[in-house]
Amino acid sequence: MDKYTVTVNQPIKLVGNDKIRIRGRHTEQDGMLAFDWSGSGFAFNFVGTGFIISLGAYTHDCPAYVKITVDGNHSQRFAVVNGSEKLIIEGLSDKRHRVNVLKITEGEPKLKFDTVTLLGNGAELRNPPFNSPRRIEFIGDSITCGYGVLGLPTDPTYFTYQQDVTRSYAGITAERFGADARFIAISGKGIVCNCNGDRTDIKTGEYYNRQSRTGGICNDDWTADVVVINIGTNDCGGPAPNDEFEAAARDLVAKVRERYPEAHIIWLYGMMSQLYSEVLRDTLRDISKKDEKVHFMFAETMYGNEAETGANGHPNVRASVRVSNMLYKKIRSLTGWRNKVTIPEEE
Repeated sequence: MDKYTVTVNQPIKLVGNDKIRIRGRHTEQDGMLAFDWSGSGFAFNFVGTGFIISLGAYTHDCPAYVKITVDGNHSQRFAVVNGSEKLIIEGLSDKRHRVNVLKITEGEPKLKFDTVTLLGNGAELRNPPFNSPRRIEFIGDSITCGYGVLGLPTDPTYFTYQQDVTRSYAGITAERFGADARFIAISGKGIVCNCNGDRTDIKTGEYYNRQSRTGGICNDDWTADVVVINIGTNDCGGPAPNDEFEAAARDLVAKVRERYPEAHIIWLYGMMSQLYSEVLRDTLRDISKKDEKVHFMFAETMYGNEAETGANGHPNVRASVRVSNMLYKKIRSLTGWRNKVTIPEEE
């Protein structure tokens, strides 16, 4: 066979396939894997020279973006406008490869993944990648989603190509630890009101236990070692009164503790607003008298620092790295984790 000939094999369904490792909360829709949380997706190992991923129909005003990483070092972003696109990686060495596929932008229309078609003579799926023994859950808003993180301070509006959850402080921290991460975050939301001061909008405590952004209850057995809460910036839109904010903060911590009885809970605050810094510090300090695994962490604001500003007044990658450095040290001190964990390539 000459070098210009590529063997295209039969499509392989992703739903119900025990060689596919799911990342994050997901559902199934129209016989396909469906994801709407940022940073959710799937992983697989295969032998071959490439692959083609087929999607289901997708409808939204803005494109969704998917990041595919091969062997931990080569990443490529793909825009999805209507779901007819094919996500193609080709020209790889004919050997075993590890693939990670993540939805890196947010949005309630679910992004559906139907099949993977392997390229190469004798190409096949192998056993799925191991899960990391380290697990971190991030609860937040636009800051955690990576809203505007790839934009410039001169960009007054936001487009989805400027968003990448893996370049947020949360994504960077998870990657540095080699942790399996979940991102339960929706832009503009708060614990009392949203960024426009609307108290009728869904609140973090209401969507926290959802399987998807729009509903269902997550009751899987995934357990976090560390939970990082970065919420409260949008409550400034009210602003929410301190007593209501404190009550909502206590309620959210209680929900997290009920879900993960042994996890360290870190409430990180200050990147875009410092209005509730004292309330959170005092509230978390009080909770920690009975629960020593609850912590408060203050982050200096990025406001006034153009070098740390991305699109629409949000943190850029530089700001994300600064805060990730702080959070990395905090998590290390609590868990004893050192460096990036080495994970076997497959089960």
